[in-house]
Amino acid sequence: MTNTILLILNILFRFLEIAIIIEVFLSWMPKQGGRSQLIEFVHALTAPLMAPGRKIQNALIPNLMIDFSPIIALVLLDIIKRVIYTILL
Repeated sequence: MTNTILLILNILFRFLEIAIIIEVFLSWMPKQGGRSQLIEFVHALTAPLMAPGRKIQNALIPNLMIDFSPIIALVLLDIIKRVIYTILL
């Protein structure tokens, strides 16, 4: 039972990490007039993960041209993953 839960959690965390990386690549693309549902889904999925990183960045270094929130989101996601794995194991 525990192995199944760990496998599902591992897939979920990997999916979120990949979504953040896709969000980074999408931020480099020029904005198009109409957005696809897939792009909207990625934005909706990653927005709650990126918001704390943007708040931290704006508090420490306001008006910075480079957005470090994906890095902060990945670090926070890794910390959450380690805490959950520690609790379950």
